[in-house]
Amino acid sequence: MAAVNRFLLFLGALFAALVSMPAAAGQEPAPLDVIVVSGPLDQSVIRFVEETLEDVAAAGSQAAIIQLDSEGALTEDIEVLVDLFKQPPLPLAVWVGEAPAVAYGGAARLLIAAPLKTAAPGAEIGYLTPTVAGRESDVLAGVSSFTMLEPIVTVQEAIPGLVDGALPSIGQVVVWLHGREVDSQRGTSTLTTAREETAEDGTVRILPTAQVRFHEPGLFTRLLRLSVQPEAAFFFLVMGLTLAAFEFYAVGPGLAAVTGVISLLMAGYGLTVLPVRWWALVLIGLGLFAYTAEFQRRSFGIYSIVATGALVAGGLFLTDAAPQITPSPWGVVLTVLAAIFFYLIAMPVVARSRFSTGTIGRDHLLGRKGNAVTELKPDGIVEVDGARWRARSHREAGISSGDPVRVTGIRGLVLEVDPGSDPAG
Repeated sequence: MAAVNRFLLFLGALFAALVSMPAAAGQEPAPLDVIVVSGPLDQSVIRFVEETLEDVAAAGSQAAIIQLDSEGALTEDIEVLVDLFKQPPLPLAVWVGEAPAVAYGGAARLLIAAPLKTAAPGAEIGYLTPTVAGRESDVLAGVSSFTMLEPIVTVQEAIPGLVDGALPSIGQVVVWLHGREVDSQRGTSTLTTAREETAEDGTVRILPTAQVRFHEPGLFTRLLRLSVQPEAAFFFLVMGLTLAAFEFYAVGPGLAAVTGVISLLMAGYGLTVLPVRWWALVLIGLGLFAYTAEFQRRSFGIYSIVATGALVAGGLFLTDAAPQITPSPWGVVLTVLAAIFFYLIAMPVVARSRFSTGTIGRDHLLGRKGNAVTELKPDGIVEVDGARWRARSHREAGISSGDPVRVTGIRGLVLEVDPGSDPAG
């Protein structure tokens, strides 16, 4: 009887083994999650990385890879993220890529803090201090003396203490992770991310097997973060102020007003998180004011040249975050050229289309009568022969909205008017 029982137990164990073998053979490794981080690190992107790491750890991810391309950090909250990278909730690797990606300042601190450090050949790592761009330099602990000797290190191969592996693509990072032991809040984990495959000719290839999932900030955050680049903040600021000047001449809000408000909001976010020089803002404002005054006079001369210089200087020196975060000179120059084009060509064309009649020339308006659309103090808007015009009168004229006026002169696109009798009379 005992022999029969042992035989039955043997059959049960054999059956269980046969049933479990296909399941074990077909079991796939847990997925990997790639968190894409680019541009200067402000509070929004730091919070995104923190929350995503916690989410993927709770979802059972095998490991997280931070794909990093950042010129530096803009907030002291970067220290919280550095501490999290030192003790991550799951196995963590940082990859500075794709080339020519960079990791400067606080971004380089994240690379150094990570358990596994990789970068694409051609990527740049450096400007380790200050941790927060625009602040005073700080002293870093745990950084090898080699990396402190050079302001920037261009990765070509592994660098002890800085880069464990030089890998050109995220796929190669996944393969490189296979079999590595990584410490995290879970303890020590051995990663399973690839498998060996032997071809018919006997060559052995290593293929990634883990599912890779990518995570990026939401669309609204990505749009808002466009302005954290200095040249983009300059562009949105100049565009917003230029469109505000345009609306002043355009009689009533329109699409340009909406675009200008959005541009100023975008610029406001960038100027809030970036370290900004106040005198550069003054130069930008003075430059645009000079362009507007020259447009009003229909004379583009020495003041326009000075305004151009003020705008270029204001754009190039807008932020105080060098050498980590600096504006693109080409971006600044193109923005200034766009402003010049707008004042020289676009604004006169639109002003003529909105304020002039269909008749060629304006001499026929002399002596014509009309009505004031707005109060003239001394400038305002009048309507003559069914068309609205910018108008000017002497301060003592006392012309209010609805009062009759008479055209006494024409200067460019501006009519000179006096009080007149009722045009209908």
